[in-house]
Amino acid sequence: MESVLSNSFGMRLLCIAIFCASVWCCKNDPAVAQEEAPAQLVPLSEEYDESTEEWGFINKSGDLMISVGFDEVNNFSEGLAAFRDKASWGYIDKAGDKVIGASYYNAFNFEDGLAKVSNFDRKYGVIDKKGTPIIPFNYKDMHTFKEDLCGVLVEGKWGFINQENEVVIAVEYDAVKDFEKGKCIVKKDKTYFIIDRQGKKVSAEFDKISHLNNGMYKVKKDGLYGLLDASCKPVIVPMYESISQADGEVYAVKKDGVHSLITADKKSIRVPKNDGIQYLGARRWSYEVKGKIGLLDNRGEIIMTPKYNIITPYKDGFATYQSDQLWGYLNINGEKITPPAFGLAWDFKEGLARVIAREGVCFINTKGELVFISPNFDVRDFYEGMARIPL
Repeated sequence: MESVLSNSFGMRLLCIAIFCASVWCCKNDPAVAQEEAPAQLVPLSEEYDESTEEWGFINKSGDLMISVGFDEVNNFSEGLAAFRDKASWGYIDKAGDKVIGASYYNAFNFEDGLAKVSNFDRKYGVIDKKGTPIIPFNYKDMHTFKEDLCGVLVEGKWGFINQENEVVIAVEYDAVKDFEKGKCIVKKDKTYFIIDRQGKKVSAEFDKISHLNNGMYKVKKDGLYGLLDASCKPVIVPMYESISQADGEVYAVKKDGVHSLITADKKSIRVPKNDGIQYLGARRWSYEVKGKIGLLDNRGEIIMTPKYNIITPYKDGFATYQSDQLWGYLNINGEKITPPAFGLAWDFKEGLARVIAREGVCFINTKGELVFISPNFDVRDFYEGMARIPL
């Protein structure tokens, strides 16, 4: 492991970093057909250029588990992954067997046993894991089912259907989010508000609304931000230049150019003088002083004084940090689990993180130990124990 974490990279690491920077122009993987709706549509068959590489899957030991090549594959979800054969999409299982034939123009992840797909008329519908149509291909666009309701686009307006394809909330909105805990953010006539499962309006109107992960809502009115609770009642009237959220207990706010922390009942928390505060997850906050980043806890107490160029949000209990153009990993106490030794570093997924090290593109565990070296630079992260890789 010592050689993987060495600060002496040599020309090989430089070449690897340049190569991967050209492949990954940012830390995240490019969007693919079934991840992050709305997806880019695959060209029609007659417009499609033959793929220059084929894709399979490896396990967490780096062993090749699916060696049958596909023009493109997406991550596994509920035991199935979408694959592309020329311009057509279908689904495989973890044995690499085609369980739903390649007959779709676009294919998305399975969620609760259902997946959104489109046909070659570019109309969307929903299928089950046997490929049986549940919702016919009638829609110009649609979301996926959440809480048994699905947003659909009909003649430029959005509404909601149930799994019997019955319209249960009128098609009258300019935009809709998914339902969460019985409520949904919608947009109509340039304003945002919240509705319940019956389509009843349950909040005031705002210029913008976003759902926070503790069930509360951040709202914007006349350029200022406030908060609603889970029942859509005002907690903080719009009065701040910005608001960030942490587990419903503490919020980072900015007023008159000053960044600070407050409790949910609007009590001020003493924090060090800073140039900006951002929530990182895991009840940790980054605070910036003269271009360097440190860590605070929910009480505003210093966990780590500013020392790094960048600290990314915590995922699976770990954050990446950048120091002198190299990347490493921190735990929630701000302690280094690796030195800054990597040309690039991705978030931990299922206990492993992908990094560019001296040896190539590698996976490390949560102790910073090398697990295996990937045989291909373009390997992706693990989902359900499998990672996509060009063959």
